[in-house]
Amino acid sequence: MELPRNLLCILIFFLICTAHASDSEQAAVALLQWKSTLDGSSTRNLSSWSPNHTMCLWFGILCSNTTTHIIGLRLPGAGIKGRLDTLNFTAFPQLTELNLSSNGLHGDIPASISSLQALVYLDLGFNSFKKFVPPELGSLSNLIDLRLNNNNLTGALPYKLSKLPKIVRLEISDNNFDKPEFSPMPTLQFFSMYNIGVNGSFPEFILECPNLTFLDLSWNKLSGPILELIPKTAPNLTYLKVRSNRFSGPIPPTLATLRQLRYLELSNNNFTGIIPWELGTLAALLVLDLQNNPLSGPIPVEICNLSNLYWLNAAGINLSGTIPPCISGMAALARLELWNNQLEGELPATICLLHRLMYLLVGFNRLTGPVPKDLGQGQPLVIVDLSNNDFSGELPPTLCNNFRLEQLVVNNNSLSGLLPACPNLTYAWVGQNNFSGDISHVIGKYPILRGLDASRNQFTGMIPPEFCQLLFLEFLDLSNNQLYGELPSCLMKLQLLDFVDLSRNAFSGKFPTLTSPNCSLTSLHLANNNFTGGFPSSLSYCSNLTILDLGNNKFNGEVPSWVSQKMPSLKVLQLRSNMLQGCIPWQLSHHSQLQLLDLANNQLNGSIPRHFANFASMIQQNNGSYLGSTHILLTYSNRSLTPYSDRINLFWKGKYYTFEKAIAQMTGIDLSSNLLSGEIPTELTNLKGLQLLNLSRNNLSAGIPNDIGNLKALESLDLSCNELSGHIPDSLSSLTFLSSLNLSNNQLSGPIPTGGQLNTLNDPSIYSNNAGLCGLPLNITCLNRSSGSAADMDEDRGIYYSTLVGFALGFWLWFGALIFSDSWGIAVLSFIDHVLNKIMQRIQNCY
Repeated sequence: MELPRNLLCILIFFLICTAHASDSEQAAVALLQWKSTLDGSSTRNLSSWSPNHTMCLWFGILCSNTTTHIIGLRLPGAGIKGRLDTLNFTAFPQLTELNLSSNGLHGDIPASISSLQALVYLDLGFNSFKKFVPPELGSLSNLIDLRLNNNNLTGALPYKLSKLPKIVRLEISDNNFDKPEFSPMPTLQFFSMYNIGVNGSFPEFILECPNLTFLDLSWNKLSGPILELIPKTAPNLTYLKVRSNRFSGPIPPTLATLRQLRYLELSNNNFTGIIPWELGTLAALLVLDLQNNPLSGPIPVEICNLSNLYWLNAAGINLSGTIPPCISGMAALARLELWNNQLEGELPATICLLHRLMYLLVGFNRLTGPVPKDLGQGQPLVIVDLSNNDFSGELPPTLCNNFRLEQLVVNNNSLSGLLPACPNLTYAWVGQNNFSGDISHVIGKYPILRGLDASRNQFTGMIPPEFCQLLFLEFLDLSNNQLYGELPSCLMKLQLLDFVDLSRNAFSGKFPTLTSPNCSLTSLHLANNNFTGGFPSSLSYCSNLTILDLGNNKFNGEVPSWVSQKMPSLKVLQLRSNMLQGCIPWQLSHHSQLQLLDLANNQLNGSIPRHFANFASMIQQNNGSYLGSTHILLTYSNRSLTPYSDRINLFWKGKYYTFEKAIAQMTGIDLSSNLLSGEIPTELTNLKGLQLLNLSRNNLSAGIPNDIGNLKALESLDLSCNELSGHIPDSLSSLTFLSSLNLSNNQLSGPIPTGGQLNTLNDPSIYSNNAGLCGLPLNITCLNRSSGSAADMDEDRGIYYSTLVGFALGFWLWFGALIFSDSWGIAVLSFIDHVLNKIMQRIQNCY
């Protein structure tokens, strides 16, 4: 029986709808099943995924306009965490877009994705997928866009990926792949493989991708020359990025034939030669980045023709000559980076005509003369770096006319006068110039400062009350000026303040008190001022301090025992040249990270604590990992603008030195010029990482520890001007790094050891005024191995022993002789005169 035509149509429609409904149900079941396997806390954005809601209205689901088939799953940055291989991909036969980027997916990329034969767009970037890329992805014949970047994928990329017939965009960056061995990809337009850890030569398959417009090979280890064939094989390139590789040879002038090129990034390679003048013909160029290559020569004037150029980065490429005045022709220039070159002459006034200029970075050159008087006029300057040149005169007040200047870096020049008012300035680096005026005018001009270096200038006055309003201040260096008065009470209350250097001024009074634990300081330098009072109790709240330098002041009293408990992170403690008294607290040895302890030139007494053998950071040889307190406040491009390493003035090998970066490798103890007595603790010889040991100008007695040769890292040893006796240990000759030694003005005796590094220390003054020593470099012959000349030894004993026994037995003898015998009286007085001469000679040699 034949069905009516209308009934037949209804039946067919019903069957189709039933089939579609069945497909939709399978997709919904698959998605809900996958959701159940994800980390529960990561599915809050999937709350709409419920049987109670229509699937096409679920978050991230895109359905066809004509059917209920899912054609897109879009969940970028949805916060989901879990595995992808629990998703049944066969339930999505019509899926054309799968975007799961920027989530927390992990595990393997499932090979079952290959069942999505309709897939056009696949983005799994910015996840934590690992292991290999499944070769099955190469069977996705409709795929146009594949993004696997920023995962933990490894191994060889499947050759089949290069056989994808429609692929236009391929991103594999930030993984750890082997070098791709692909066949030609004629449809490929966008290829990015930066930072995948490959080495070798330029990938040759790229030369057979004629439609390529975007190429990024940055951050790898590729080497050799860049083939001049690139412009011929990929004439439509608009982006060419190969920075941070090992490419070498000259920059090919043929790159100028890439007429559509907009980005040319060649920085951090080994390109040599000059900048090709032909690059000045790339009219479409927006970015030219040549930084950190061993190039040379002048800036070609043809570069001035790049009127569309937004960013010129030619830093660190050994440029010479002058900055061409024609630079004003680069009308669109917003970033000009020419720092760290050998440019000379003046900064051309025509630079003021660049009305879009935001970043002017010409530090570390040889530029001279005044700063152009109209700099900043009509320019939206944000960062100005003129540092480490020889600019002179005053800074133009127009610098801040647009109220946008945030970072002013002009340190280490010959600039003078007053600083311009810049209300939005956050960092002012103006140190090592000749700026003058009251410091209150500086601090008052910059209300939102985060960092201020005004060191080594001629600023005067007191720190004003406005200082307390700098709530964002992190870094303050006012050292080497003519500042005076007491410190403001708020100094310790600025909760972001990390680094303070007020050394070498005329500050006075007591250190500010603090009653709440809000101190954020990690580095405090107050040396060479006139501070008084006891050790600042406020510092007990500064538990993050790593460097404390209070040297050359008038602090008195005892060194508190709580220092190690309250400042457990301390790595440098410098209290030299104060008026501190009492014994050295043994608790200092609890500082497991302490590298430098300087208590020299005080009035400390008692013995050297044996517990000092427990300084953990001095027991092992320092690899530079202990002290890395570096304040990097400003960065731009690939440069740290202010890598402020902590610095310490240290008496090292007989002279004062300022250690900055090298301080990370320094270890030392200086207890010289005190009133310490007793013997040198043998336990100190356990400090095998110690580089400096200075115990001179004390009252130490007994002998030099026999195991002093255990101090394998020791470079400087000063035990002079004590009362040490006995032989010099032979183990001293095993100190292979020892380059400074002073044992003078003691009571040492016997032959001077030879061999090893001691043979290079041939200055007789090292051993002078030790009456019993013999051998080289002294011009005294040893009679035998155990003693010097008998006459010298007898004289030495006569001098020192007589002073010890005179009070007990000799008083009545010489007193009686003075009364009853003229000849005896004369002999006794002569002997006393001889002893006093010897004592005065020792005092003159030691001080």
